[in-house]
Amino acid sequence: MLRETTALVLERQGFSVSTAADGVDGLDALRRERFDVAVVDVMMPRMDGITFARKVREDSDLPIVLLTARDLPHDQLAGFQVGVDDYVTKPFDGEVLAARLRAVLRRVDTVPTEPTTTTIRVADLTVNRDGMVVQKAGETISLSATEFRLLEVLLDHRGRVLSRHQLLEMVWDIGSWGDTHVVEVTVQRLRRKIGAERIVTVRGAGYKLVDA
Repeated sequence: MLRETTALVLERQGFSVSTAADGVDGLDALRRERFDVAVVDVMMPRMDGITFARKVREDSDLPIVLLTARDLPHDQLAGFQVGVDDYVTKPFDGEVLAARLRAVLRRVDTVPTEPTTTTIRVADLTVNRDGMVVQKAGETISLSATEFRLLEVLLDHRGRVLSRHQLLEMVWDIGSWGDTHVVEVTVQRLRRKIGAERIVTVRGAGYKLVDA
């Protein structure tokens, strides 16, 4: 019932929607078709949403939004740790869900408002904005759309401390009302991929990217 209702709500908001009965069918659909974003219920038969997201992240940076009735911090962290892009708790308002999806899609399709250098090099890190390609010492690193957007924002403000709430607004486009846990977990994931020494935590203030 939730699947059909959610699909109907999103279609009314202007989205083109395909549905799958569970995580296994969802993975099969991803192999056959191209999608812009996946909206996934945590509690699915045969394969739960966390496992689904983990499997998708093995070879894809497709944006993923989790739907769940579990709203405790550790439940949300479980999703963010496997690389989901947003987390919406049930019951939810259809317009709010649509707005969150559009925010996720903007991270993928963000066009800089000011002229920017297409390729940025910081020590052994090379970032190509146009192709969303990141290389470390010549080796390509796989980043999700949100991880890439976070890196891009930190690069644009290199050496400057950005608070968690600033990053929520600049990367997730959800402002100061959002949960800063998503920032902390995504920073951790990005550190593991590009090198922990590159992103410095300034106690009580936020994070900054340095030329390590």
